[in-house]
Amino acid sequence: MLVSVLKCDTYDINILKPKIKEALLLIDEYKNIKENSKVFIKLNCLGAFHQDLGITTHPLFVQSVIQIVKEKTSNIIVGDNPATKDLIYSLKKNGIYDVLVEEKVTILNGKEETSITSENYRIYQSFNVSKEMIDVDMMINLPKLKTHALTYMTIAQKNLFGFIYGLKKAAWHVKASNPLQFGHAINDLYSAILESYKDKKIINICDGILGLEGEGPGTSGKPKQSNVIIASSDAISLDRVAVEIAGLDYKQQFLNTIANERNLGVGDINKITIKGDSLDDFKDLKFIAPKDSLSIFGLRLIKIKGFRNIILEHPKFDYDKCIKCGECAKICPPHAITIKPGDFPKIKSTICIRCWCCSEVCPVDAISKTKRPLIGRIVLGNKN
Repeated sequence: MLVSVLKCDTYDINILKPKIKEALLLIDEYKNIKENSKVFIKLNCLGAFHQDLGITTHPLFVQSVIQIVKEKTSNIIVGDNPATKDLIYSLKKNGIYDVLVEEKVTILNGKEETSITSENYRIYQSFNVSKEMIDVDMMINLPKLKTHALTYMTIAQKNLFGFIYGLKKAAWHVKASNPLQFGHAINDLYSAILESYKDKKIINICDGILGLEGEGPGTSGKPKQSNVIIASSDAISLDRVAVEIAGLDYKQQFLNTIANERNLGVGDINKITIKGDSLDDFKDLKFIAPKDSLSIFGLRLIKIKGFRNIILEHPKFDYDKCIKCGECAKICPPHAITIKPGDFPKIKSTICIRCWCCSEVCPVDAISKTKRPLIGRIVLGNKN
């Protein structure tokens, strides 16, 4: 499987656009953008976050891709499904909206749903997703290079969780309430997307110029200048290369491990051909990993619900930062977080499922992890 890796340290469109096109040519995918085809450009638009935070796809990265696609077709739809905020509001906050207006492309509505299914599923066969994301000839997926408090990293494959509309994503955290089960659910969804695109084309182009490290994928993470563009037709191969570029531990990247075991893509680094710059060019790049990430042993152990409260950390609030917006309570899948008007949020840790959705949507980095209980540190062997 081909993956292109190119160094790029700027969002200057005059430099960035040729680099992205080169990344596509290196993997022989530019030719697959067909004349007059309908192309969906899938953003990472987690919420209403400023572009300099490294949380959402950068506006000039989006504009570069749009202009490259326009060399073949102007039938372009762009968007994502933010968890709690309206898409237009989020796009205006992160600067993408002005680009979409300038380029005269269609903005995703997302609300109309269709059902997609997978024959290669482990837990969930069917998913309701945004119909506009399916009714196209091609998808170009534009993830960010980010760490993730639950899934260790979130890149090309995890970005497709955005096919689920808005707050309906929270319901999946309840249905698949432990990380290992959630990992299979994400892979079930990915399998269904692959089947719905079996006669179409998917290209993944990762915006890793400014990434995110630590307790991502929201404001609890910290921007990381990474200076890289990664592209592949296989999300699993891209993600496998990305974890190497970030200098992180592939053994913790359980979404990718599951995908490789289920033959949903190529996760074996020895079966991936890297074009462009080499991994050695990024040997000095080292992301900070999410705190207390779990091994496969730990993931299996916390499938036992009663163990979670005695061995795992839970969210805590910084009331000096909290603005009482209620986004954490709105997204919380098991309703462990509650908030009264004008008051600070409160959490019932015994029903918390540790999905970290609250931290993901917090606009002011007011939610962090408690220290892992002593028994958890002993049993799981984590050093943090």
